[in-house]
Amino acid sequence: MLTERQLIVLNLIINHYIEYGEPIGSKTLLEESNLSVSPATIRNDMMRIEELGLLEKMHSSSGRRPSNLGYRYYVDQLLEKTHDHSSKDLRKVIQESIRAPYKEAQEIIETSAEMLSLLTNYTAVSIGPERKNSRFTGFRFVPITRGHYMAILMTDKGYVENKIFALPKEMDEGKLQKMINIFNEELVGLPLTEVMQKLQTEIPHIIKKYVGAEMDLFAIFREILSKMDNERIYVGGEMNLLNYIDLEQITEREKVKSIYELIHQSELLHSLLFSNEEDITVRIGSELNNDLLSNFSLITASYHVGGNGKGLIALLGPTNMPYDQIIKIMRLTSNELSDSMHDYFKQ
Repeated sequence: MLTERQLIVLNLIINHYIEYGEPIGSKTLLEESNLSVSPATIRNDMMRIEELGLLEKMHSSSGRRPSNLGYRYYVDQLLEKTHDHSSKDLRKVIQESIRAPYKEAQEIIETSAEMLSLLTNYTAVSIGPERKNSRFTGFRFVPITRGHYMAILMTDKGYVENKIFALPKEMDEGKLQKMINIFNEELVGLPLTEVMQKLQTEIPHIIKKYVGAEMDLFAIFREILSKMDNERIYVGGEMNLLNYIDLEQITEREKVKSIYELIHQSELLHSLLFSNEEDITVRIGSELNNDLLSNFSLITASYHVGGNGKGLIALLGPTNMPYDQIIKIMRLTSNELSDSMHDYFKQ
């Protein structure tokens, strides 16, 4: 597709645009490079690269800048590289951030999002391992005020979630305790998916038979699980988006609001992030299939926690991000997250 020299020219243009955010002409490109060719040769190479759709220019007299297709070509080369040339300092920063002595799995995931946003100045998203394979280890009701209780759900993966509810007037505390005992005797040790199934089928009949009254535990449990799933997602550095949007334009200000809504709605965010099963993916501009993100790139990396599932980290930034460095950061972070979560679940 490209000659060896044309590939060098494309990479030089992309690196220039990443660093300065400005198009570059043939004369400047020749001055900045060590290419021993004439300006006319460089112009011809740039024209050929543009014909292939890898470069674009804003008007007839301007220099060229990379198109989204050009970035795609460039990034695909980076993803094919398997050698890790990450600096020891970068690896140390990531290790020290993620491998602190955390008390809960959620802390590790939240810290990874904050660390990624600080390292890159982009918006980071970190999603904990799926909890549907977690096993139920206990359910407690704790009195808060008169007639109000907190339902607390615990799993074997170290997750704890709660919900405050009002006790029906017709039910006394003795009946409530019997329900809790039945709930734990029948459900402890089961996967959460099986617990949900039994809550809809067997448990209501058992409670009705031995307690004499029925309380909608399924609704409470479902709300707790929904809350638990939403809290798997942590967003770091969301204000960094403002660095890459022209707030003087009304349409851009409206775009910011819509993007913020997107990253804070778990269902929309899931559909955006989980588009494939690759360990590291880079999607650029139109590849995101969302007009709001036409000037952004999204890099995602999965991390694995063995039998405890798989999670994901993501970075949302401008299309002219330094992909080489960002991909290294994502690889290091996903590896450290895998190791740190493995160690956590071994405790």
